[in-house]
Amino acid sequence: MIGAGVAGSYLGGMLHKIGHEITIFESNKKEMHWPVCAWGASRHMLEYFSKKAGLDFDNYVFHVGKRLRMGLPNQKEEFLDLDGLVTYNKKQWESDLLAGITVEYGVNCDKKTFPSDKYDYILDCTGFHRKFLPKPQEDFVIPAYEYLVENIQDIDEFQVVGYKGARGYFWYFPLSKGSGFMGAGDIDRKYHGVKEFLETHPDARIIKKIGRPIRLSPPKLMEPFYDGKIIGVGESIGTVFPMLGEGIIPSLLSCEIFLQVMEENKNNKVKFDHKRYREKILKKFNYYYDVYRIVRLKMDGKLNTVKHFNLLLSMYKNMKKDEKRFGFEVDFEKMRRLVNAL
Repeated sequence: MIGAGVAGSYLGGMLHKIGHEITIFESNKKEMHWPVCAWGASRHMLEYFSKKAGLDFDNYVFHVGKRLRMGLPNQKEEFLDLDGLVTYNKKQWESDLLAGITVEYGVNCDKKTFPSDKYDYILDCTGFHRKFLPKPQEDFVIPAYEYLVENIQDIDEFQVVGYKGARGYFWYFPLSKGSGFMGAGDIDRKYHGVKEFLETHPDARIIKKIGRPIRLSPPKLMEPFYDGKIIGVGESIGTVFPMLGEGIIPSLLSCEIFLQVMEENKNNKVKFDHKRYREKILKKFNYYYDVYRIVRLKMDGKLNTVKHFNLLLSMYKNMKKDEKRFGFEVDFEKMRRLVNAL
């Protein structure tokens, strides 16, 4: 398994739990390995996956959100009621998932030199890098920077600021004791809000700065998902929700699909059904392509809420159906206003 992020840690832990011999290769040294993203996701889903892995998610929760403020262009704003959106100790959670597993840190694997013959399967969990899989059909990423900051005394809730034309967004996610993640993803690399945040909070201490592109291309555009004994899981195959740039839960869902396919075929001679895996991934994340189209149309100034009503309705219906998975209210009128305001 290549990569010890959320997909590598969870899937590695679950495969180890059911008796498979696993070795994980992580390019960062152990002391430098740091889970990227703002550590925010749905408590409902994280409790579900933690229970499967034998962990008590209550031990990892930092902040339980109640209301998210969404800043919009022209000084407009919206508020979303939260239902389970939390930040959590992602570093400790992933570390605990890896308990008992051989992890080779500081090993930068290369497909050409990797001893593939030693392993039955190679799982590409390298996220954005997609190191072992062939080049996808159509990749699209947004450059982003994120800062772990301390000594923030006046913000105790989730905050997001959307850029005009949906070309990016600024965020602040609270952790604990005045710490949080602040950052921005911006196709134009201007990162509005970061400088202003630091000017508004002169006592803030930057503990860590992380540069990390965010993949927005959905699985439909990220094929192939496999290449011989190489199989992609997580962000390497596009499991990021394009509207939010959120990949924790989608990556865990892709791990669950991988495990389901293994379970279906455990009594067959074929150890892993690649085609079945592909079918289930495409079905599960089918509507992500509609969401992606909305984002790209908005970025290009071509989104029309009348002409593209069916796309918006598809996004709403699918998000509403999985409301607990997102951790916030899904309201069509608010969604329409947000899209129009950007």
